[in-house]
Amino acid sequence: MVKWYSGNYVKSGGASVRRIIIGLLCCLLLVTGVSAAGTVSQLQTGTIVASDGTCQVTVTLQLKLDDVPASLMYPLPGNAKDISLNGGIARTQLADNLRYVNLGGGVQAPGTYTFSIHYSLPDAIKADKKGQLSLTLDLLSGFDYPISAMDFSITLPGEPEAAPTFLSTYHQEGVDSLIDLQILGNTISGTFTQGLNDHESLTMTLAVSEALFPQPISKRWSLSTDDIAMYIFAIAALGYWFLTLRSLPARRIRRTSEPEGLTAGELGCCLTGQGIDLTMLVVCWAQMGYLLIQLDDNGRVLLHKRMDMGNERSDYENRLFRSLFGKRRTVDGTGYHYARLSYKAARHTPGLGRYFLKRSGNPNIFRVLSAGVGIFGGISLAYAMATDTIWQILLGILLSICTAVASWQIQSAAGVVHLRQKQRLYTALACSVVWLALGIWADEWGVAVFALICQWLAGFAAAYGGRRSELGRQSMAEILGLRRHLRSVSRDELRRILSTNPDYYYNLAPYAMALGVDRTFARQMGNLQLPECTYLTTGMDGHLTAREWNQLLRDTVAALDERQKTHLIDKILGR
Repeated sequence: MVKWYSGNYVKSGGASVRRIIIGLLCCLLLVTGVSAAGTVSQLQTGTIVASDGTCQVTVTLQLKLDDVPASLMYPLPGNAKDISLNGGIARTQLADNLRYVNLGGGVQAPGTYTFSIHYSLPDAIKADKKGQLSLTLDLLSGFDYPISAMDFSITLPGEPEAAPTFLSTYHQEGVDSLIDLQILGNTISGTFTQGLNDHESLTMTLAVSEALFPQPISKRWSLSTDDIAMYIFAIAALGYWFLTLRSLPARRIRRTSEPEGLTAGELGCCLTGQGIDLTMLVVCWAQMGYLLIQLDDNGRVLLHKRMDMGNERSDYENRLFRSLFGKRRTVDGTGYHYARLSYKAARHTPGLGRYFLKRSGNPNIFRVLSAGVGIFGGISLAYAMATDTIWQILLGILLSICTAVASWQIQSAAGVVHLRQKQRLYTALACSVVWLALGIWADEWGVAVFALICQWLAGFAAAYGGRRSELGRQSMAEILGLRRHLRSVSRDELRRILSTNPDYYYNLAPYAMALGVDRTFARQMGNLQLPECTYLTTGMDGHLTAREWNQLLRDTVAALDERQKTHLIDKILGR
């Protein structure tokens, strides 16, 4: 019973396997029949290229058909013109950026047919971002049938100066090894050493010179898409500035004392629309007597509250002062609490509505439009650096991101030229040097210079422009006038002022530092010994010169700013 059952099982299983094999063979025969329904036994293409880049192309093919296809279409480049078939008018249709020639009109039965297609191409000479000319020809555009043998010839107006390169659908750059290539005089001819697959495409690229193909003036001045986009953004930014941010040039009013109603921490708000500088605001509060700043030997900065703030200061200052101290009498200026409060304060611009009219435009919109010039300038550099399409895309994405960041950095730096945050200026200068170096390397220095000029001008226009109110224009003029005075005041004038106001240097030192001229102001004091400072204490004994005391103030401010930098890094990293 066991043997009978086993034998019956084997027989049954064998029959099932045979059925599967027969089915697979039928499918294979069916597929083979479809692919063998036709073959191009011979294909010849001849191209004559004129000195203006136009081409006359003749394609001759012998097609063996095993049956009559429902549709027989031969693909040509999409820009093919004046198409004829066997000397007569050809019926064509455009699809998928290709021009298809209908070959089925004369096919009535299986057999071998010969077709001759003639067409012309417009200017086949292209220039890359560096101005290098190249001749690009599509020798095959993806015919439905495999090709057993193919040869081609290209006749140029003169002898070529370089060897052509080829790219195919299936073999990519390796198709060069399948071509027996010959260059005789001004003719390039080639024969394929093996057959080609169905739906195969083949493109030839040849580097040429202007001596062979003289370029008209209009073509020399033609712009690429990225260049056009760059100029469109530049025009849009200029138009937005002209309509909403245009203003008269800033003037200066001579002033020897601090601006009325403005602390050193608020100078950036009025001057360039920046946020509150809490560190300079704290130094001003100390100078007014609200707190005492103590710099200890360990580099810590302790803020001791001397008295509460009342309605003699603005509501915003009162809220900020209460947030700083709360119920405490002493706060560590190098701690996390101070850094977080400084970060929040830098995002607020109190009183901005008093300095600008309601109809004034948004500087950030103007800056984004201007940054678009830099972004497409970076893409332009990428297309000039690389020749392969994939690398152009990848490098374009990378450089567009880098130039977007660099554009914003440069624009931001233009707003601190008259303020103390000079590290932004140094970063922007470094970005400019790298950008210009990339432009020179890519032989696109003109694009790089144009993009850089746009970013610097946009930064100044956004920072110092805008439709300002009379109060805004007056305050800006006073701030710029005070900065000029602190930078250029003579020692004789300082002595006269100090004779009537001994605390003049201590009163103006926070403003000099906020405006970035503290060292120059201290240098004008010479070796004059200063009286003891009432709002900044250290472990040093004896009287100090202005230079020595200014260095202490710089160390104190640097300690207050240091924790803010680490806090900003933590915010970026999401810690």
